[in-house]
Amino acid sequence: MDKLITFHTGDLNPKQVAFCRSRAAFTAYGGARGGGKTHVLRIKAVLGALYYPGIRILIVRREYPELEQSIILPMKKMTRGFADYNGSARSLTFAGGSIIKFGHYGTGESGEYQGQEYDWIFLEEATQFTESEFRTLGACLRGTSPVPRRMYLTCNPGGVGHGWVKRLFVDKIYRPGEREEDHCFIPATVEDNPALLKGSPGYTAMLDLLPEDTRRAWRYGDWNALSGV
Repeated sequence: MDKLITFHTGDLNPKQVAFCRSRAAFTAYGGARGGGKTHVLRIKAVLGALYYPGIRILIVRREYPELEQSIILPMKKMTRGFADYNGSARSLTFAGGSIIKFGHYGTGESGEYQGQEYDWIFLEEATQFTESEFRTLGACLRGTSPVPRRMYLTCNPGGVGHGWVKRLFVDKIYRPGEREEDHCFIPATVEDNPALLKGSPGYTAMLDLLPEDTRRAWRYGDWNALSGV
């Protein structure tokens, strides 16, 4: 895996490389807007599919339109020639038997994932999910293969899941059964994403014009600026 990550370091900033190298059971990336979280999610999923033949990966967003635009379409393009996309199954299949499944998780749809098994799960925009939904998806991390079971989260402050994400990954307050060593948080801001700064030089100025609490959260990743909704 490290050799594959090294091969892609030209596409990744140091925070994204740290995300790819994390071996924690639960790794969260983000904080401020513009830190490159969706890009590294896509790359990490493809690296896993290439490194572990036969791995089963699930990538989840709250709503399907956002899933299609930010995840499915770019990943179809980046895997063209070495993975086949099945539109009806919403999945990519690799030559070694690895599968990346794309799913959305609307309100009240927890039953869709009951009984399913995955080796890795990526939860995009984790603060849009309740802790119960997070745990329901986590229960799908099981199987008989030797692949290490992991969950990767991307997140920004605010939203219905602000509290549990902040507790586990920022404040590091754990309840019985939760272990600190299982949780890794990699904070990132727009300054960690030189590709975005180059392509959209006015982005930071736009963030600086936001209302104070929102600016602190989205510009600097301040988890105390917003309390969630």
